Amino acid sequence: MATALIYLAPGAFRNGLAASPALYQESPADPVSEGSLSQALEALHGGSARIVIGGADALCTHVNLSRKQARHLQRVLPFLLEEQLLDAPERLWFAAGKGDHGRYPVTVVDREAVDALLALARDVHVHITSIKSLGDVLARSAPVAVAVPGCQTLVLDRERALSYADEAQLSSLMALCMAPDEEEFAVAGEPVSNDPEQPLARVDSPTALFQQLRDGINDAGTVEILQGALAPRQNRRGGPSPWTPWKPVLGLAAAVFVLSLVALGVQTWRYERAADQALADAGKLYQSLFPGDRATAGLRRQFEARLARLSSGGGATGSARLFQVLPSVAAVLSASEVEPKRLQFDERQGNLLLDLGAKEYADLEKLQTALREKGVNASIANYRNGPNGVTARIRVEQAG
Repeated sequence: MATALIYLAPGAFRNGLAASPALYQESPADPVSEGSLSQALEALHGGSARIVIGGADALCTHVNLSRKQARHLQRVLPFLLEEQLLDAPERLWFAAGKGDHGRYPVTVVDREAVDALLALARDVHVHITSIKSLGDVLARSAPVAVAVPGCQTLVLDRERALSYADEAQLSSLMALCMAPDEEEFAVAGEPVSNDPEQPLARVDSPTALFQQLRDGINDAGTVEILQGALAPRQNRRGGPSPWTPWKPVLGLAAAVFVLSLVALGVQTWRYERAADQALADAGKLYQSLFPGDRATAGLRRQFEARLARLSSGGGATGSARLFQVLPSVAAVLSASEVEPKRLQFDERQGNLLLDLGAKEYADLEKLQTALREKGVNASIANYRNGPNGVTARIRVEQAG
């Protein structure tokens, strides 16, 4: 898309910038429109524009410097041009172009006016990419007379762009500015720049003016006013960003990403809570199954160890093992001379404890032998001799 072009009528920087007359064209294929500067900027809302200011609003001159002096060009310009300035240097903006054999073109404008122009553009989101003076842009076509109503300017060269009101003033300016050894300029109705008899070209229509402005504004010899602190990169906030069409999509993507992170965090928290609750429930179950033992962090290994101790080789439970040995124990006790006192089954160890009383230790050994003959493992765990005989505990468990 071509950059729009705005031409400000002479005196815009001094006569109220927003209401100043202006010509503007969105692209070379579009017609040239007329209105105030505010209307031109509103019409170009959201786009980019280059601006050409009238010769009356800019001082186009030059300085001659050596290469060493040119290193400090910006600092010395106010002093070198002091005699040509009508305002205090601190109120002006100095823009310099590329030097040619020590000759450096300079354009001086009112700094406050330029700042106000950029502010107006920012307010309507128009990105100003360039500001140049009419004398600079039409210097290669000079001498040329811009005869568009409201924009009458005589451009003799880069440094002489003079406003005039009518044809009589134009002729007077030509006579005044003509050097004694120069040929007299003949003012003609049509621009014939290469005709020696008509060296002064005329631009009578806005379309012809804008064609000349577009041809000359890209010339490498012209001086860009928006340089240094006023370079377009400092003014880019007022122009459209290439990311503007994608901002809704990027915002939606960022919102989805944030929501995903939040959902993932909530889900992780819920899983951790569920795991903690499951561990607490398992600990309570373990305590209820094995009251004498304390649940630890390795609860799964505790369960496996407990189950391994409680299980038999054939897979029988503790109660099954009790019923397997009871008939043999009952048969032996009924035929024995010992006196049963207490019977206790240790579920965790899987064995039967018999507390017995006997007249002498030999009776206990006979009972042990009889139980072994019935296929039951029996061992005397402990015994004690008393005045009434022997008291002992025999451990009984299923053989194998």
